[in-house]
Amino acid sequence: MKKFIYATDGSDIAKKAGQVAAEWMEKWPEAELLMLYVIPQILPDAVYPYWSMMPGEAAKDNAHADEIERQAREQLFQNCNDRVRFEVVIGDPASIICDEAKELPADLIFMGSHGRGAVDRLLLGSVSYRVLHRATVPVLIVK
Repeated sequence: MKKFIYATDGSDIAKKAGQVAAEWMEKWPEAELLMLYVIPQILPDAVYPYWSMMPGEAAKDNAHADEIERQAREQLFQNCNDRVRFEVVIGDPASIICDEAKELPADLIFMGSHGRGAVDRLLLGSVSYRVLHRATVPVLIVK
């Protein structure tokens, strides 16, 4: 059985990668897909246990994750929702994506060539570049 990961941040480029992932899911009716949304961990580890007590921030992250999942299920994966699992993780996006791919184990990772904006790339580096060079499975990067 094929196992795919679709890494998304909700950006337009990520949605294009989701379209490609949806096409592959149609070609492999037995395949399973992990739709992975990683909230970048910018603050030190010690702060995150208290993140849920910061009323605005945790709520924004949760609302954004819910919206990403809703849109993807309605617009991309409506024909295979029963084979799609959505997961939200806080951490370094590239590390989390590579770790999840190894743990699953995934046959392929789908992701966009760049994410939400230049500031994120400046702070985090290019997630797709780091995944491409660190992943132990094939990576399909969509422009």
